[in-house]
Amino acid sequence: MIILKAMTLTKTNLMKRPLMTTSLLLFGLAASTTILSSRVIAAEAGKEPPASLVTTKAAKQQQVSPTIWLAGNVINRMSAQISAEQSGRLTQLLDIGESVKAGDIIAKLDARELELQIAERKAQLRRHAANIDYLSKQQDRLSALLDNNSTARIELDRVTRDLNIAEEERNSLKIQIKQIRLTLDRATIRAPFSGKINRKLAEVGEYVTVGTTLVELVDPSSIDVSVAAPFSVAPHLQQQGNVLIKWQDKLESVPVRTWSPAGDQASRTFNVRLDASSLGLVGGSSVSVSLPSDQIIDSTMVPRDALILRDKQTFVVTVDDQLQAKRIEVSLGRGVGDWISVAGSINPGDQVIIRGGERLRDGQKVRIAQTPINTSESIAAN
Repeated sequence: MIILKAMTLTKTNLMKRPLMTTSLLLFGLAASTTILSSRVIAAEAGKEPPASLVTTKAAKQQQVSPTIWLAGNVINRMSAQISAEQSGRLTQLLDIGESVKAGDIIAKLDARELELQIAERKAQLRRHAANIDYLSKQQDRLSALLDNNSTARIELDRVTRDLNIAEEERNSLKIQIKQIRLTLDRATIRAPFSGKINRKLAEVGEYVTVGTTLVELVDPSSIDVSVAAPFSVAPHLQQQGNVLIKWQDKLESVPVRTWSPAGDQASRTFNVRLDASSLGLVGGSSVSVSLPSDQIIDSTMVPRDALILRDKQTFVVTVDDQLQAKRIEVSLGRGVGDWISVAGSINPGDQVIIRGGERLRDGQKVRIAQTPINTSESIAAN
């Protein structure tokens, strides 16, 4: 109101006052506006933000095995280097990223020479069939003449020998045709399992020899996490038991699929494989894996929903007696159902926020929901 009244007076009296008086009046008006604005901002800054609505649960104590966190590598369980099984020029080859099913064609080699060899052997086979037919009839005639004492035994023996040789040569030609057909089949390289082409190591038109790697085939649906674990872990590891893996801002429980019964003498570790097929991880990426390392001890447990995961740190947010939020850095241990053991400045019985704590600052006031709240309400409150 003061500003509006001053502006009205200014507009009314501008034409009636001399130039110097008008300038002084405008300067005073600007100064008054600045002072009023500063007082409004100061008043707004003095207000406390509204208390955020959160849901809490009390930390508890439970007996679990201590764990160690180890680096793990995401690998494709089914991975194969597909090589040429014979020499020849490539006429067809799938590209990177193409999907195949077991038995689908991956590559083809020029097989025209093999087809000509089969045609040649078939022609030889027909000639031998005609020769065998002739010798068989000749053997029958000589047998009849021998019965009548009209020919010598040696003549019949010679024809019988020629007939046997012709039959063996025919059998040899049949085997050769089978061998050439097998080689011809190998000129077409097929997928041993369903998957995708991950790498391409040759190009159409190249001449390849036996054993030349053409492509790398992987099955992206079968994913393992490989961990080099110290020998101390082995007594506490259970096959099909669940362990935790962490990557980026995610924490998941996966089963132990298998592990190597023999270790590596150089590194004093053995290989553990975790089944991570359901997580959609990409082969070649890295994760952190929690493995049991000692006998069962008492541990502080918090709900998994209380964890705030970052690339290199993990936090929980607690609520003190004055209903103020406090962010606490913790290290993770073993998970048991929806709970997980933690180590840090947190004790059993402390109230930890399980919903609504993502954006809270240390010392910020909160109000605890008496009944569970949904995520959208929590975000709106923040």
